[in-house]
Amino acid sequence: MSMLTAFTNQMVKFFEELCEVIPEEKDLKMATEAIKGARKINPRLIMELFYEHIYKDLKDAIDRRDHPFIVEYGRRKIANQFNEIMPAITLFDKHWPSLSVSTQDAIWKYLKVLCVLCEKARA
Repeated sequence: MSMLTAFTNQMVKFFEELCEVIPEEKDLKMATEAIKGARKINPRLIMELFYEHIYKDLKDAIDRRDHPFIVEYGRRKIANQFNEIMPAITLFDKHWPSLSVSTQDAIWKYLKVLCVLCEKARA
């Protein structure tokens, strides 16, 4: 399995699990379907979106689990643009306080793994 395949599979799994945890969030469901479709047609696009909109600006914040920084980033970024990856960032603003500590921990772990896979796939 290539690093790109590992990355896209992990991204789909992350979004599917977010849909289970926050079933009322329609944007997550739509984003999940968009990512699944893109995985079949242009998997590199998913990785490039993640790299551009998450990795470049948020990798350090993810490494230090800086929730307030990510919330502020999400508010600024979403005000200017939207893409399939953004619903995962909005959960930090909208749903974070209602998530269990174990769910929050799982989200941080997913994001760290996605960052590592993105680095390796782009190398």
